[in-house]
Order: sequence, then structure tokens, then C-alpha cells
Amino acid sequence: MRHSRHSDIRNALKEHPDGLTRKQLQFYTKLTPDCIKQALPKMPDVYIDRWEKQRYGRDWIPVFIAINVPENCPKPDINLLKN
Repeated sequence: MRHSRHSDIRNALKEHPDGLTRKQLQFYTKLTPDCIKQALPKMPDVYIDRWEKQRYGRDWIPVFIAINVPENCPKPDINLLKN
């Protein structure tokens, strides 16, 4: 069975509650940048908490965090989404 990239990313983010950038996630998880870039949008419990200005340059980079989703969290009704 293959180890989930999502759980690696989720665990790294939960160990760093203040958030991590993609580059920091790459360091902590040892995943490739492409793996991280593809996985993040597919994780409903991970989102951009804030944007930080890079030390050098004009670019802003996203800082991601993971939230704890309650077991009894309501889920959308699939039939309502089809309309």
C-alpha cells in the first residue's frame, strides 16, 4: 500500500500550527514541489492562512495551515449538487 502524500503534508502542518510555505513543506516532508503543488488544492482541511512578502524580491508567498475537521461535520448532499 502506498503512503499518502496528504497525510505527510497534514502531519507537517499540524506539527507547525503557525503555518508553512510550500518550500517549508518540501523540507519537512521530503516531497517534490510538484507533489506538494498538486496535493494542496485537493485537501479540504488545508487552506492559505496568510501571505508573506519574500525577504528578497517583490513576490508574496502563501502560508498554509491545516484545521481539525470534526467527525460530525456536515457534508453536502450530493443530490443537491447535481442541479
